[in-house]
Amino acid sequence: MPFARPHSACQYSYSSLMTLGLYLLLMIVLAGCSAHASRTEELLTTDFQSLDNDSLLLHYYEVEDQIRVTEQRRSSPRVSLGLGLGSFGGRSSVGAGVGVSTPVGQTESGADLRAHRNRVRLELQKRGLTP
Repeated sequence: MPFARPHSACQYSYSSLMTLGLYLLLMIVLAGCSAHASRTEELLTTDFQSLDNDSLLLHYYEVEDQIRVTEQRRSSPRVSLGLGLGSFGGRSSVGAGVGVSTPVGQTESGADLRAHRNRVRLELQKRGLTP
């Protein structure tokens, strides 16, 4: 076979592959958390008093949506199931796992968003607008 690689070229151990997999998983999780936090910060730092009426209403609804996302992530538990098959050094193995986790939410960002929503609502009332 002209495209077959010699067996000696694959020198990676099971532990090094697991370590690499854990690093990749950690990077994905952190990327998701940072996107959520950056959206919250973006909304909190918006100068809503300088927005026109339509933009102010849109901003109010965006804050509402972000509060819902923050609260939903914090309150919904997740169940995960795993099954693994493998062999190493001529030995085969099977592994299974069940996990239940409750995501840790950022309660201070939820409270900050609610306070920001209240300030935006007051600004809407001053302008005679209702969401």
